[in-house]
Amino acid sequence: MKRLIIIFISLICAISVSNAEPPKNFSKAKKIVRKLFSNDRRTLYCDCKYDKYNRVNLKSCNMETALHKRRAQKTEIEHMMPASNFGRHYKCWREKLCRKKNGKTYRGRKCCEKIDEKFKKTESELYNLWPSNGLVNGARSNYKFSSISGTKKFYGCDFKIEKRRVEPASIAKGIVSRANLFMSDRYGIKLSKSQFRLFTLWNKSYPPTQREIQWSINVAKIEGYKNLYINNT
Repeated sequence: MKRLIIIFISLICAISVSNAEPPKNFSKAKKIVRKLFSNDRRTLYCDCKYDKYNRVNLKSCNMETALHKRRAQKTEIEHMMPASNFGRHYKCWREKLCRKKNGKTYRGRKCCEKIDEKFKKTESELYNLWPSNGLVNGARSNYKFSSISGTKKFYGCDFKIEKRRVEPASIAKGIVSRANLFMSDRYGIKLSKSQFRLFTLWNKSYPPTQREIQWSINVAKIEGYKNLYINNT
């Protein structure tokens, strides 16, 4: 009986997701991402479990020492290719094209979210979004992915940070590499030679798991196109 209930709930969630329209902004995208992971609530970098209220179970990922940190017990939606990486390709990010009520002009993310439809689509791209522990998401910032020597962990999570560089655990390397390669191809975002080599290596070394493949299938039902680095058939 319990198994039948789980299957029924899974089918309901699948139908709900497949009927969703492509998100028009980041706010709507975040809601869809929550639904996409409603049957398998685990964060990207540290594989922490979280509940339907988006509260992180720090014990599930050996991060109990972060209990006192404000963002550690909540999930946030992470851009695997940081907004600053694709944002700089838009004029509204570089130039003060927006104006406040007091007459002061401004640029950057808030400006682009206000006036540029192409930026909003890039920012809300579901293939680039994954739930993350809030504390890890903040520490990750917009640092470059890299290979870092040593074994120092981040509050018990196998996530390394050094000199504005980060290295996630092996479970996340393939996922973030395919997200970045996809974003580069689809939105014409140039990667540095070192980042391209790293993502190409990680893509080959850490192939998609069944979890990632199923996630991409669900995303394709919403976006209307595939990430060929994950599903190339």
